[in-house]
Amino acid sequence: MDERDHPRRHPCERIGVPRGILHHMTLSILEREPMSGSELMSKMEYYTDWRPSPGSVYPLLSMLEEEGLIEQAGSDPPTLKKYSLTQTGLREVERRRKSWTNIRSRYHSIQKMYWRLFQGMEEELFEANCRLFAAVEKIHPLIKEDPKTASRIGKLLRETAEEIERIKREVERTE
Repeated sequence: MDERDHPRRHPCERIGVPRGILHHMTLSILEREPMSGSELMSKMEYYTDWRPSPGSVYPLLSMLEEEGLIEQAGSDPPTLKKYSLTQTGLREVERRRKSWTNIRSRYHSIQKMYWRLFQGMEEELFEANCRLFAAVEKIHPLIKEDPKTASRIGKLLRETAEEIERIKREVERTE
């Protein structure tokens, strides 16, 4: 069966998950807590709405274990293989975190393409939207361990979203 036998897809459906992201995600998730392969797949789906296949995850786990970046951790039940980062794996996550500007750049490019090209967002609104996202992105590392400030910012963002939704309803009523 070749590609002619498959229904044509819209070109935008091919954007997908960036190449190499599975490796990054696996290490980042295991930094937080030990997990099995199936738990990793579920967590990735939670974060991205994309569930990698077992044929991608399990060979990657074997490779990461061979490289000394992860190791099997004790688990309950004992028949479930859970993995955690080794010290080498922790250092690798830190090293990669410093170089994730490529992922951030790709995200911003897709964001710009979506808002400006597909949605036709006006320049002033687009710039304000970008400033808001950038401000949240910049403050997040500073408040990770400060629940009170995180709660204040979350409340402000929810209130802002609610106000925008009120404006949308007003505009819809006048049309």
